[in-house]
Order: sequence, then structure tokens, then C-alpha cells
Amino acid sequence: MPDSAIVVVAIGPEILAYWRTYCESQCRAYAARHGYDLLLVTEPMDQSPRAANRSPAWQKCLVLSQDFSNNYRQIISLDSDIVINAAIAPPIADQAPVDRVGGVISGSHIHEDLRCVLSDRLQGITSNYVRGLKNWDDLQRRAYLHYGLKPLTSVVQTGVLVASPAHHRQLFETIYHAPERHVSRCYEQIPLSHALLSNDLFCQIDSRFNSVFYETAIVHYPYLRDVQIPHYDFAATYAVQTEFANNLFLHFAYDRSFVRFLPQDLLVA
Repeated sequence: MPDSAIVVVAIGPEILAYWRTYCESQCRAYAARHGYDLLLVTEPMDQSPRAANRSPAWQKCLVLSQDFSNNYRQIISLDSDIVINAAIAPPIADQAPVDRVGGVISGSHIHEDLRCVLSDRLQGITSNYVRGLKNWDDLQRRAYLHYGLKPLTSVVQTGVLVASPAHHRQLFETIYHAPERHVSRCYEQIPLSHALLSNDLFCQIDSRFNSVFYETAIVHYPYLRDVQIPHYDFAATYAVQTEFANNLFLHFAYDRSFVRFLPQDLLVA
């Protein structure tokens, strides 16, 4: 049995259909190329009423607790809206030691001098100019304060994580079962980030393993926010395919519909 497995949580018919249509082919090719098992979770691992009232994204925190995870040294947890560039992506498990959780810091795929642009456009505001990361760091701090947590200046983008059942199961379970103080579209991301960073358990990996297309687009391709521009599909196709060529795992968070601009022969097995 391989040392590592990719686990995709795709709960719900719409999410599962999206993954099978756009992500499965490249994910299977990547797993086969590097000798990883590929496991698909399509039913909630927690059937409680609380789980039913929360986003399925929270279920990622239970992956390390499953019996199947005990068979592996490392688990590669992937969101269901990630398309892998299987032809060029190296083995992600090699990026993190077994006692650390490997992942990408949110926004780190954008140059530091442009993260103020990312911050403003995500919020729909125009801030006064301040050189450096202050505006971006302030946004990260506010995310933690919203949860009643001690503010940090970094957030882990939890769509791609490399973790060890032997070392990290308890921490993930604790985050899952902790009382929620606030509900946010970030779901598990803020409390899990806080736990990983505060306990010195995080290992930054190559940001190309979790490049969020929407965030890149609003900085580098801002015209894509206006679907009425002439030749929109043409412009979007070149932007999406450029980012796919430049990255290893392209993440379609925020707006999953951009995936349609990838070549169809790349997506279909």
C-alpha cells in the first residue's frame, strides 16, 4: 500500500458532479503518476444534526479520524474544485515532513506588493496607500478577530493540506468539535489556521500547489469581473489556461465556473 493517499471530500450531488466532470481525470492521472491512492468521500463522516447544519467543508477536519487514514503515513486533503496539472506537478507529499502540516499561506501566490490590491478588491474598497503588507495583514487579523481568536497576520488556505494521521488527527478533531462562535464563508479555515500556526505545526509548501484563480484574476485580469466585455470567453480562456500552465494545482474557489475555460480534452478521462 502507498505511503500517501489523496482524499477528496465531495459531499452532495452538485459538488460530486463538478468534481467528476472537471477534476477527476487529472486527479487520477496525478495519483497514478506518483503512486498515491485516491479516495473519494461522498457521504458525511459525521451524521449529527450539527453537521447537517454546517457546510460540508467542515468534514475535511474528520478525514484523519477515519479508519482508512490509519493505513497511510500522510493524507493529501484536496477541495473538490481543484484541477491538478498532472503532467508537471511533482509529488506534493515530499514538500512537508511528517510531523508538520504542509500547505499554502493564503495570498502567497500574489506578489507582496500587490496584496494590497488583492485586499481591496476582495473587499470592494479603495484603501489609502501604505507600502508593504499592512493592508493585507490587517485583513488577516480581522478574520481571526471575527472568530474571537488572537489575531495573526497569516491564514492557511486549507483547500490543499498534507497531514499525518499519526501526528495531527487530534488537532483536527479538536477544531471540528469546538463550539462555533461565528459563522463565516471561510468555514473551518480560520480556526484550523490559528491552531496550526499557533502550535508551530505548519510547513509552507510551493504556492503553486494551491493557486486560487479568482484571486489571481482580480489582481492580474480584473477585466474578467465584467462579463459584458467584448470577447469575454476568449479573454477568460487565455487567462485560465495561462494560470493552469504556470501552476501545479489550480483552485477555483469563489467562482467555480471559471473551470469551463480549461480544455475539455484535459478534463475528460
